[in-house]
Amino acid sequence: MNASLIIAASLLASRVLGVLREMMLAGIAGVNEQKNALDLAFMIPDILNHIIGTGFLSIVFISLFTTHLLKQNEDEGWRSFSNIFNVLGLFLLALIIPAFIFMRELILLFTIAAPNEEILQMATHFGRIILPAQLFFFAGSFLIAAQQARKQFFIPSLTGIIYNASIVLFGWIFKENGVAGFAYGVPIGSFIGFFILQIIGSCRSGIKYFFIFNPKNPELIKSVKLLLPMILGTGSMFALEFVIRSFGSMFGNAGISSLNYSYRLMYTLVAVFGFSVGAAKYPDMVRMFKENKISELNEKIWKDLAKIFAILVPAICTLTAVSMPAVRILFERGAFTQESSILVNNLLLCYLPASIGLCAQALLVRAFYSMERMWLPTIINTLTFAASLFLYSAAAKIAGIYSIPIVSFICSLIQLAVLLIFWQKICNSKGYKHFIKDFAIATATLIVFVLLGIWVSKYFHDFLLNANLLNLIIYSAIFSFLFFVMSIVLQKILGSSSLSYLNKYFFKK
Repeated sequence: MNASLIIAASLLASRVLGVLREMMLAGIAGVNEQKNALDLAFMIPDILNHIIGTGFLSIVFISLFTTHLLKQNEDEGWRSFSNIFNVLGLFLLALIIPAFIFMRELILLFTIAAPNEEILQMATHFGRIILPAQLFFFAGSFLIAAQQARKQFFIPSLTGIIYNASIVLFGWIFKENGVAGFAYGVPIGSFIGFFILQIIGSCRSGIKYFFIFNPKNPELIKSVKLLLPMILGTGSMFALEFVIRSFGSMFGNAGISSLNYSYRLMYTLVAVFGFSVGAAKYPDMVRMFKENKISELNEKIWKDLAKIFAILVPAICTLTAVSMPAVRILFERGAFTQESSILVNNLLLCYLPASIGLCAQALLVRAFYSMERMWLPTIINTLTFAASLFLYSAAAKIAGIYSIPIVSFICSLIQLAVLLIFWQKICNSKGYKHFIKDFAIATATLIVFVLLGIWVSKYFHDFLLNANLLNLIIYSAIFSFLFFVMSIVLQKILGSSSLSYLNKYFFKK
């Protein structure tokens, strides 16, 4: 639990800086062509990041390294670490060079509706600035995994904070040049946060590096085989970001940026309540599987899922009640108009339910990975994503820009339901009834307070659109407190055992 709190706190701090970054961007660019271009510029670097499996390297390495630790053969683990790092690092470098040269052509290839020439030129320029950061993300993923395998989470947890702080700093320094400073902050922040800082942390944890280059090494081949399904497949968060950048241009020059503002606010919930738990629990999951404690692992997953829902629901209820003042407080200044606030608020309300499925998946997918079942969650998520591409196009004709968050929500729940069914079949039902009970309580609470939050927002609609900053802050503070506390109390009254556990833990601490 301490590891979860460390990661959750760091992710929250990182997301606060991320929101500050979006606030500055809103003031400087609003939802205009420059902001759209900057959002679009991340597409090719992110795809390249996915191709090399940067986001999954820590998952594979922790499993590999834990095996060596259990066999008390740590040096061999570091040799495997070095060889995988060297071979895959050279492969990544070989991909970055042509991506840099053909950035414009690649952007056009992956966008459903081609952006106008001005946005395309800026996106190409910003994309080339951002692209080298992938080298530092790659190196950092290995260094972070080496520390997490030893259950050292503090320095790895600082990556997002340093990264976002760098983007904010350079964005502020060069604000007279539009959004260019934010682009330059990406490679600098990744170099400091994901590379330099993690080298320091890894040295403190006793990392050993060997200059080995053996593409035929059995453990490298095994690692690539484990990575392959995740690389070929599509993860939920990658899919959502790809859809925003690929389909966003269908809804005018403000489409991508409006979707991105609302998505980033929703993503804060996923990072704090989903990824923090998944990342912290993963080393223990791997160890349980390696020690053949499958029953214990199964019970742990069901309990942790129930706890995620118990604390996530009050957060969603609260944000539903204060979404409009939150958007206005955060973004409405400079180039970001009241009209933009209304659109982003409506998109955020459509996005919020998706956080339920995404948070649960952040833990559940890692549970499958800990058992080295990489293909199953990958196939489920990829097939859902592939089917959704047709759904996005069809729904866009009916719901317009709102089709993106609505379809995303539907897909996230389908993915979660299928993953839960397979998990129960693979393991057993022990702990399942406890989860169903607490999940039903959390869902009932969510429905009650989301409806209440929407009614409150409509009742105060005119006030929220015309209130000054101080009144918006006072309104948000009052209703945040009321909705958060009342949603917790209702779950407790209905008999949520997960919430009781969390209450006891936090009061004890």
